Amino acid sequence: MEKASDIMTKNVVCVTVPGTREDVLQLIHEHKHFGFPVVKKEENTLAGIITRTDLMRKPDENQIALLMTRDVVSLNKDASLKEIASTLLSNRIRRIPIVEDDQIVGLITTADIVHKTILRANISDPIEKHMKKEVVSIYEGTPLPVALTIMELANVELMPVLNDASELSGVLSKADLFSSSEIISERRISSMSAESEGDSWSWDAIPQLVVTKKELRLPSKPVSEIMIKNVISTFEQTPISECAKLMRKHDIDQIPVTTLNGELVGIIRDTDLLQAYFDKISEM
Repeated sequence: MEKASDIMTKNVVCVTVPGTREDVLQLIHEHKHFGFPVVKKEENTLAGIITRTDLMRKPDENQIALLMTRDVVSLNKDASLKEIASTLLSNRIRRIPIVEDDQIVGLITTADIVHKTILRANISDPIEKHMKKEVVSIYEGTPLPVALTIMELANVELMPVLNDASELSGVLSKADLFSSSEIISERRISSMSAESEGDSWSWDAIPQLVVTKKELRLPSKPVSEIMIKNVISTFEQTPISECAKLMRKHDIDQIPVTTLNGELVGIIRDTDLLQAYFDKISEM
């Protein structure tokens, strides 16, 4: 059976410490990925992992060392695929650093297993039992910042887009949103001393601290302007491995599931395929 070294990505894009929020935002914008291992500068020693969720959790923090997650789940190069899949699923994570002698030598994501292993596993079971039937959709006229808020509240990475007739007219992913975002510099001036009303004396000049923070900001244009209109969809009876091939071919991690008449009945995610694969190999 394959192991970690067979499917891991070896040229890993990492964030270094010390570093700032701006460094992470720049990598997200360039690579359209939402999480990166953090290594100590010039050592390549794994220090943590940072995701866009970490940035949102601490909006006023700027230093990577204070933003990142330090308790990182990692594995070695000899870890089996069953162990990798179990670790991803049980910890509800999408990426695992592969470490040897405290040095990061690779990275495995859910997509790696779907694209490189499940695709070739010839699993003929239909996706019907594994797809998510509770679907969060969005109207095509929704402004982009509102769309991102809905995604965060619903904890979804992709949403089907509906038109005025409630028909499927496209799909919107977080990657699409970040492709449309811009890095904006925001300057805030704050006083370094508190004014005291009614004092008999005061400073002629109060020292001020100028703080510059860079963040990704979305324009207020409607979803219809950036959504993917050529929707890749599949059917309930599609075999698991065929669905994995579809995800790899179009470089997507979620696919709307429709009836033959085009009615939306669910979504199948790469994590759903990973769970189906884990269940299958656990039976062996």
